[in-house]
Amino acid sequence: MKKTLKIIALFLMITTIFVACDDFVEPDIDNEVVNLLAPANNLTTIQLTHTFWWDHIDGAEAYNMQIVEGTFSAVTYLALDTTVTSNKFDVTLYPGSFQWRVRGENNGGETGYTTFSFVVDSTLDISSLQVVLSSPADNIITNSTSVTLSWNSLLNADDYLIEAHQTTWSGTAVLGPQIESSTSITTTLPEGVVVWGVQARNTTSGTSSMFATRTITIDTTDPGALSLVTPVDNAVLSDIYNTYTWTQPADAGTALIDDIYFYSDAAGTTLFKTAQAAGTSYQDSLGVGTYYWAVQSTDAAGNIGTFSSLRKVVIQ
Repeated sequence: MKKTLKIIALFLMITTIFVACDDFVEPDIDNEVVNLLAPANNLTTIQLTHTFWWDHIDGAEAYNMQIVEGTFSAVTYLALDTTVTSNKFDVTLYPGSFQWRVRGENNGGETGYTTFSFVVDSTLDISSLQVVLSSPADNIITNSTSVTLSWNSLLNADDYLIEAHQTTWSGTAVLGPQIESSTSITTTLPEGVVVWGVQARNTTSGTSSMFATRTITIDTTDPGALSLVTPVDNAVLSDIYNTYTWTQPADAGTALIDDIYFYSDAAGTTLFKTAQAAGTSYQDSLGVGTYYWAVQSTDAAGNIGTFSSLRKVVIQ
């Protein structure tokens, strides 16, 4: 009887061991296929942050997720290689072409990878982007009405809208609105202050409120002749620092810079000295002698005015 009981006990112990071992056997997932859900295969999106999502696999304890720029057969950059227990994972990327893949894993084995491709292209939406203007420089002053306006190309722009207005952007239009497929235009603009701007456009969006603008001042008018004031013609002065003054004509153009010239002959052919004046006066000690002086203006656009009359001064 005791022998029978020992046999029964041994049988029960062996059965318990086998049952317990069976509890530790991992499910076989090698033939399972991971079903990727999002982002969809071959998606093109402007979003940078994505929730990568796939169906859960019974028996999988974790998932290996990888993202590469380029393709897995031609990797440009490994963007992510991580193991997670959830079937969702948030990743923030950057514009580019990517592939992502996931496989299920447990202690007994692993599934094969399932791979999707997608493109992150935030520049499809250009409504918040601004064209970079290249020339002319902002606030330039020129004496030419023929001007070449140019700008840098903007990725994914189909064409460009260009406008120019007098004085301010809300002023009278003097150019456009005009559509250009290139990145420059040569045009004739009127004299005065002109504000020009460019907007990029494509079929998805336009930089509707994002005109890049610059200001250009066009001045083609030569300054008028200056009127000499002091000293009077044929003045006799002591050999000290004497002051020479004149007045400028009313000028609606750009700022004037005046140069004074001293000659040693009445014909004004032998230059003794020249200097740039600060405003409409100049002080100097020329030394004993007879001199003939005149003044000439140049405006900020480079237009040169006519000489004033020559005056004689004797220094003794």
